[in-house]
Amino acid sequence: MIATGQTWGGVPGILVETDVLRVSIIPAAGAKLHELIHRPTGFDLLWKNPRVPLRATYPGPNFDDVWSGGWDELFPTDPACTVGDTSFHDHGDLWHGPWEWEVTRDDGAAAEIHLSRYTVALPCLVEKWIGFERGSHAIEFRHRITNLGHGPIDFDWSLHVAHAIAPGSRVHMAPEGLRAEPDQAGRFAAAPELIGWPRHGDIDVGAVQPPQSGLLEWLHPRGLREGWCAVTHPAQGVGLGLEFDRDVFRTVWIWGVYGGWRGHYVLLTEPSTSPPGGLARNVANGTAARLEGQGVLETRVRAVVLDDIDPAAPGDRRPGSWEGR
Repeated sequence: MIATGQTWGGVPGILVETDVLRVSIIPAAGAKLHELIHRPTGFDLLWKNPRVPLRATYPGPNFDDVWSGGWDELFPTDPACTVGDTSFHDHGDLWHGPWEWEVTRDDGAAAEIHLSRYTVALPCLVEKWIGFERGSHAIEFRHRITNLGHGPIDFDWSLHVAHAIAPGSRVHMAPEGLRAEPDQAGRFAAAPELIGWPRHGDIDVGAVQPPQSGLLEWLHPRGLREGWCAVTHPAQGVGLGLEFDRDVFRTVWIWGVYGGWRGHYVLLTEPSTSPPGGLARNVANGTAARLEGQGVLETRVRAVVLDDIDPAAPGDRRPGSWEGR
């Protein structure tokens, strides 16, 4: 299942192949998932930046200027900020620089990779185990954050999943209504705090907009009824669903870039511990996550590639089979 010593554009990484999935993991670029390919169709569910190739990442540049796409992890903030005497890098510490890694299982029936790194701005060790099983449509993630310090820490943590989209792609989740960030409200500038789901008046909120619309939308739930979200592509017959603990990831940011930012066409789903705005704002608002001194946070996330999607499924329902996948 696992092939080490592979390269993508000269960047070393790890290739995992099952009979259903082909996944590339790039420890040198923040341990991002670079590819997530449904092998029967050849469809790569992750977006690639057409103007920024994959490269090893280092501290210093702004995230957006070197972002090649794929699935990243943001901790302990989104935008750069300062809290007290500590400054925090743009999009946090995890996306730049290499992660340590080892193969912990690869026996033909299942495979697992353990990745880890220390954070810079906070005294934390971050670990994740990524697991695969032959015949399964799912990728199993086990996450662990350990506070190595003796005092509590505040943080924001997001899974930053960039989906390859086309007109006709759709978002599914189970929110208790939505809000929009006012400066990126897109279709909802007139009522950024009062957005219905799955419809807002005559607007089908979960419908991906065409690239020529020039829109930019950043939406997030007022609350989640269930801990999952999905993006489907009816024309291709596939989709990607995420299951998570909503006591940890209390919201999901939906960032729709429909030509309105740098000319890109991409949609992100970001299960997150906190609302948008960055660590400083969330500390001030009391909405940052907290981990006590010497504390450990462990949680699981399950990514499921859906190939039995129901194109008629409403935006607040799961669009395909998740169990037993």
